[in-house]
Amino acid sequence: MALHQSAEYGCADAVMLTSITEGAFVENLKLRFSKNKIYTYIGEVVISVNPYCDMGLYTDAILREHVGKALYQREPHIYALAEAAYTTMRRTEADCCVMISGESGAGKT
Repeated sequence: MALHQSAEYGCADAVMLTSITEGAFVENLKLRFSKNKIYTYIGEVVISVNPYCDMGLYTDAILREHVGKALYQREPHIYALAEAAYTTMRRTEADCCVMISGESGAGKT
């Protein structure tokens, strides 16, 4: 379970929504986005809503906050997913794959 869930910031993991409907999912994303929370989990999947501006989310300090932490020990972030994939790859000694999908020009790089 994601640690962060509140009426103010919405549900950090959509799996925990009380109503599993498209409308509830979209409203949760809108609420989180309005509070500058661009990342939301769906289990081990990370959904990102592109803010089309620099929000200071990719600093060395934020990266260090995710090193050695499990996926749900921090707010949803792409660094958390990367750390989970790397940790699993090292533990299982097997290759892994992270799929990144989105519209052209949406900031996948």
